[in-house]
Amino acid sequence: MKKYICIEGIIGSGKTTLAENLYHYLKHKQTVLIKEQFEDNQLLRLFYQSPEKYGFLAEYSFLIDRFHQLHRHFEIHQDKLTIADFSFKKCLWFAENNLSPHQFDEYQKHYFQLESQLNVRPDIIVFLDVKPDQALKNIHQRNRAIEKNIRLEYLEKLYATYQKHLANLDIPVFSIEVKEYESVFNEVLKMIEG
Repeated sequence: MKKYICIEGIIGSGKTTLAENLYHYLKHKQTVLIKEQFEDNQLLRLFYQSPEKYGFLAEYSFLIDRFHQLHRHFEIHQDKLTIADFSFKKCLWFAENNLSPHQFDEYQKHYFQLESQLNVRPDIIVFLDVKPDQALKNIHQRNRAIEKNIRLEYLEKLYATYQKHLANLDIPVFSIEVKEYESVFNEVLKMIEG
C-alpha cells in the first residue's frame, strides 16, 4: 500500500473533495488527511486583486506555509497513510506562472533549499485532469468570493505548466481525465490499495 498520496490539479479540479472522500473511506486504516491551508492567507486575496504587485509575497508566503505544514505533519505522522490535496511541487508550478522571470529565479533558490530539507516524497501524485473551461465552471459553482477574479486564461496557463512539469517528474504520476467523480474515486482507491 502507498503511504503518501498527493492529489494535484489546477484550481477547481476537485482535489480537496477527492482527498476528503478518500480519507473518510480509508480512515480505519490509520489514514491522515492534510489539506492546503489557503483560507487564512490574506495575501491570496491581494494577489487576485493585483497579481503583479503581490505575486512574489503571496508565492513566498505559500512556500513557507506549505513547508512548515508538511514538515510538522511528517514529524508526527511518519507511519500513517497520508492523503494530501497538494504537493510541495505545486509551489514551483504556481510561482512559474505568477512571477516575473527574475523573481522566479530568486524564488527557485529558496524553493530547492526547502525541498531538500523536507526529506519526504510522495509515493504517487494523482493528477485530476480537468480542462480549464470545466475548472472555471466548477469555480463559479462553488462561488468563493476570493476566486471571483480567476479568468480562463490564467487556468489555461496553469494547465500548460502542470502538463509540462508532470511529464518530467521522477515521482510516479497517475493522471485521470475527470468526467465523472465516482469513477475517479474508485480508480484512485484501487491504485492506493494495490
